[in-house]
Amino acid sequence: MQGFIGFMVILALVFGAASAESIPASNVIMVDAEGQAEIEYDDVNSARIRALRKAIESASMQVSAQVHSTQVMEDGNLTVDYLRVNSAAQVRDIQIMGEGREGDVYTVAITARVSPDQVCANVMANHYRKSVAVTGFAMEHPQQASMGHLGSVDRGLPAYLVNGLNGVAGMRALNANAMTLYPNTRTAPTQLSPRMTLTSAVDAAQSLGVQFVISGVIRDLAMENPDAPRERSWDGLLARVGLEKAPRTRHFVFDLFVHDGHSGALVFQSRYSTYGDWNEERTARVGFATGKFFTTDYGQHVRVLLDQAMSDIQQTIQCQPFMATITQVNGSRIFVDTGASSGLRPGDFLSVYRTSQNFDRQGDSFWQLSDTRLVAEVKQVQPHFAIAELSIGTERLNLQMDDLVMAW
Repeated sequence: MQGFIGFMVILALVFGAASAESIPASNVIMVDAEGQAEIEYDDVNSARIRALRKAIESASMQVSAQVHSTQVMEDGNLTVDYLRVNSAAQVRDIQIMGEGREGDVYTVAITARVSPDQVCANVMANHYRKSVAVTGFAMEHPQQASMGHLGSVDRGLPAYLVNGLNGVAGMRALNANAMTLYPNTRTAPTQLSPRMTLTSAVDAAQSLGVQFVISGVIRDLAMENPDAPRERSWDGLLARVGLEKAPRTRHFVFDLFVHDGHSGALVFQSRYSTYGDWNEERTARVGFATGKFFTTDYGQHVRVLLDQAMSDIQQTIQCQPFMATITQVNGSRIFVDTGASSGLRPGDFLSVYRTSQNFDRQGDSFWQLSDTRLVAEVKQVQPHFAIAELSIGTERLNLQMDDLVMAW
């Protein structure tokens, strides 16, 4: 019993250390917290993990809590009254002060160091590599790409993102730039229901076997003064006598969307915009994201913008739980569609969730996750799949293919 808790504490210490090293000691607060969980199916290990997680969440909330409230009215009646409390504090250096079972409840008491206003509070699974697919970026105005022969931007931009994201810790990116999700760029990201879901993102994720789908639309590649003469070395002298040329400024604007591949939910959306000088010949075959492209003033500004987008993607995705699909059930064993490539190791524990497709009042479908309150222990790991075991038979939970495992 104590050995397993020690293992979980080591996880918290190791995976919190990367971002904690730069935190000033003056910003760290020592906090005592307690978590409790009901024991389901006499599975003490599962209850112990949930109790520890609740204790960590409680410690985080004591230092930095944010409350968000949403009310939705329909025909004058309150139909949704939603209260959400979250925290931006990171818990680390966890010590178990006491634990034990009393009846059907398991309790864990901890002392931890809490750092306010840190990214990814309560996340203990950042060591797993989350899979993403980057689809093609549709162009709202394709004719704007003719100057410089930048027509390949719809595939070149996602390819650049894939190359960069594969060099980032905790990410495994797949190039799916031959696929586009938005036939109508003006309304992207198309929302099929008030729940902010995108069915095509779910379909893409299932076909590609990824957890997240990154997509986007290129909004603007236009020149401000397309007929302006190119810059010359003597332009400065002409400017002194009042003969200034119109600037050859070119814009680069794109929208970026990150959807959860299991539910279709939009987890991140942002518009990126920059501009720079485009001093190439009108007929020059520069190409997008080529060596020559990045030597231009315009290309250098675009590179900075794309790097910022990749940083935002990493921050968004690393703060999401790790999720993987169950591909097969057999007795108490479940087969998961990812393995060593995602960082899974024997001895890891994964929470098990059932999935179901429901419909709202408008008839639009959405996916709902139901926590079974049990965890499965990873027993075998292959490069692209893993086998985990539950304490009870899968038939008691009615587990099926396409249900999920999750790690926070």
